[in-house]
Amino acid sequence: MLNLEKTSATLCKVLRFVIAEQHYVANIDRLREIVLYRPSIPVPHSPAFLEGVIDLRGLVIPLIDMRERLGIPSSARVRPTHILVVGLGKTVAGLVVDQVCEVLEVDIGQCQIPDASEGHPSMCRGVCRVKEALLLLVDLDAVLSPEERTALAGVI
Repeated sequence: MLNLEKTSATLCKVLRFVIAEQHYVANIDRLREIVLYRPSIPVPHSPAFLEGVIDLRGLVIPLIDMRERLGIPSSARVRPTHILVVGLGKTVAGLVVDQVCEVLEVDIGQCQIPDASEGHPSMCRGVCRVKEALLLLVDLDAVLSPEERTALAGVI
């Protein structure tokens, strides 16, 4: 379930980032930190979405290829610049993105979020209007399914 951290009656804080020239936002409640991209160590026989692992101050963190998760062809790949270190359940993971832009306060009333009862399988849970731009809202809880989290734990 998407939980938007409210800063007032109708505002929530989100991080705006870019993947393949498309702008996305995600609630900052799962965000632990943002670090500069660094090459990862590939893990043999791992799921396609796992780019590899990195050592972040003594903690081994899996890197999730957000292009793979969003179905963006690898031909659209540009050099990633940042890793969003997030909590995904009991797992700490890094989400590889092309660019980190800013933290915004978004008016919930300006976001179109489908009813959860409609069963949308995508991690893109809605669209937010910020000024004149439309930004896709990513639900960080949906980046990995429970089965994928289990598979990831078995690899690392």
